[in-house]
Amino acid sequence: MTAAPTEDQRVVVITGAASGIGYATAELFRDAGDLVFGLDIQAKTPEGVTYVECDVADRASVDAAIEVCAQYGRIDVLANVAGIVQFGRFEQITDAEWDRVHAVDLKGPFMLMQAALPHLKACRGNIVNVSSVAGRVPQAYATAYSAAKGGLTQLTKSLALELAPDNIRVNAICPGTVDTPIVSHVASIFPDGLDPRVMDRLMMMLPGRAIAPAEIGSAIVYLASPNARMVTGSIFAFDGGMS
Repeated sequence: MTAAPTEDQRVVVITGAASGIGYATAELFRDAGDLVFGLDIQAKTPEGVTYVECDVADRASVDAAIEVCAQYGRIDVLANVAGIVQFGRFEQITDAEWDRVHAVDLKGPFMLMQAALPHLKACRGNIVNVSSVAGRVPQAYATAYSAAKGGLTQLTKSLALELAPDNIRVNAICPGTVDTPIVSHVASIFPDGLDPRVMDRLMMMLPGRAIAPAEIGSAIVYLASPNARMVTGSIFAFDGGMS
């Protein structure tokens, strides 16, 4: 067991904590003095963050991870950050690819929120989901991803209504493209070229104009804070005007 949280510490659970937004967010909560559990399939979470192995697409793995995180009887913050992207032409999407994107990006947050709910209720905790600009506006050549993130956006709003009587807040952030290695090769995926109008939109996703992971992390920290106590069911566009 990790050391019990002090009276001033929150118990914070972050998925996807081994890289990108999740890693940066875990650092921010840690630096704020919280007791942070970082869930991922890779043991590369920041120093001072308790790593918990978790495949967010697997129910047994999710349940086991939440049991570890809730060892002190509560979860104050659940940040669903883990996600995967999909780029390619619609007619080339396989069943396996569609299922995998939805398992991680939509079913994963569903299972985590469901497993964590009793422990969130114990302390009137809150949830922050990381959706995407593709969950707010159409995204060509990322249809499986856009469908999953659109589902997560609606799930956030619906659950906020349902959990309002329990004083549990549920919000989501919809980033544009964040500066992570996964977006640096977008243009190379389409060697035969694209409609220039579509390419112009995709070029907005390249690292030169991308968002720093810590910028999204700061927004997550705010939404999870008492300063946002009147914010629930909100979908924050964080995309530089893409939407």
